[in-house]
Amino acid sequence: MTNYRNKEVQLVNITTGKEVKIGDEVVCFRGTKSVVKYMRPPHKSSSSGYVNDFYAGVYNCKFIEL
Repeated sequence: MTNYRNKEVQLVNITTGKEVKIGDEVVCFRGTKSVVKYMRPPHKSSSSGYVNDFYAGVYNCKFIEL
């Protein structure tokens, strides 16, 4: 998966630093559990990317360049 700069990225949990993949369970800031169905990395420098139609930060995640 690549971002707007054509750099390889991966989605990670901000707290644990572990990679989050499709099929993994995530918890939103309200405590609701969800399964990652799809993700979309940032499309511009001010974007955080999306996980299941929400900003990645909703699930305490972020995209990092490798």
